[in-house]
Amino acid sequence: MFTSMKDELREFLRRFGAFKIGVADPERGFGMARDGCRSRDIMRGCNSVIVFAIHVGLDYYTTLDFRQEGDVESRVLHIYRDWISFQLANFLEEMGYKAVIPHGYVNKRDMVARLSFKLAAYEAGLGAFGRSSLLITPEYGPRINLGAVLTDAVVQPDGPLKGFNPCQGCDVCAKLCPASAINKEVLPPTGFNRERCLEFVRKIRERTKGKIMLCGYCYNCCPVGDISEKAFNLRRWRTLLDLNEDERRSLLEVLNA
Repeated sequence: MFTSMKDELREFLRRFGAFKIGVADPERGFGMARDGCRSRDIMRGCNSVIVFAIHVGLDYYTTLDFRQEGDVESRVLHIYRDWISFQLANFLEEMGYKAVIPHGYVNKRDMVARLSFKLAAYEAGLGAFGRSSLLITPEYGPRINLGAVLTDAVVQPDGPLKGFNPCQGCDVCAKLCPASAINKEVLPPTGFNRERCLEFVRKIRERTKGKIMLCGYCYNCCPVGDISEKAFNLRRWRTLLDLNEDERRSLLEVLNA
């Protein structure tokens, strides 16, 4: 028996592997967002921003390859994240509410998202910003993937996480950053030079002709939380044709009996 709508949403999302769920307030939160990139810029009647996180370990970079020319980057976990978001939006609509899945960029070159999932997750209490501007969770550090759905449903907001300062006394990412984009003398995330980081990533992609897409130091080497090399398995469903002839014959005899 659910005591609140938030409990019902949390139970629903946990079925899909979300380890943490929170709600951000579109009225009071998102003060750090750029103009045009707030929740109510996307959905005028938004009353709640539901945010979830899935643990992806070091497999966050797993991608699909396409046989075509051009700038193609498809991360498998992004696809799964978007599928969960669709399930959540459908769940809300079945309850009679409106739901919008934020997507896309207002500036693709500079990777400025229409809605920052990191900021939404911060406002929903899932974690805190680290020196590298990544969202750091107590459970898995930055090794997560975030999803968000906007809705007109009124759900009690959680607010930013209190008492969690993952970068206090730690400067691992600042020391390792090959682009020197992190100033350890400035409180996170304001000590992060986003333009310098992005320019470094662009150079990596250009010099390697897309064979290396990202740097990875701050993500992989952050000492906060569980560092898992394998958080999930990619596999396909088996069919009858995967059985050997004897196994297939025996099963068909049972099915057709």
